[in-house]
Amino acid sequence: MMRKGVLLVTIVFIFFGCKKEEVNEFPFDSFILSGSGLRQDNSIKFTKSDTVYFQKRFPEPKENFYAVLNKHQKTRLEKFFKSLNFNQFSTYYQQENIADGGSLQFEILNNNKKKLIFIYGGTAPDKLYDCDHFLREFQKELTFIKTIKPIYFGDQAPIFDRPPLPPSLKNK
Repeated sequence: MMRKGVLLVTIVFIFFGCKKEEVNEFPFDSFILSGSGLRQDNSIKFTKSDTVYFQKRFPEPKENFYAVLNKHQKTRLEKFFKSLNFNQFSTYYQQENIADGGSLQFEILNNNKKKLIFIYGGTAPDKLYDCDHFLREFQKELTFIKTIKPIYFGDQAPIFDRPPLPPSLKNK
């Protein structure tokens, strides 16, 4: 009788006593945020690994950096990215009648499918600016180390090829 009681307690403990640890995984193969404005031009790249890459293009010189995430940072980043649905956003947001606005580009690569979101000016949904703000603040928490290793930061052409001036400004 005692053996059955011990066996029953052991079985109950196994099924109810063990807490399954939540598994977080980075939801993209890579995520690159690039920004360009009057005083800065840079990109930050997140991947499934614990390494974050950063490239500063302006002010010169062009430099590459990397930082290694600790477990808490990696979990926080994964939860943040899982809370977003980039498929709900258009590919292009441009504010009319500006020639010197800041630009942002989100490049999401997942399962060999690329999603680009380009923003010029201030016309995009707030969630995209919130994402940019969160990632820029997150970046400040990291300790970056300079590297000479070449790092691919996606297609930067939209950041460098600014939209043409609107017709109303070309003739002035």
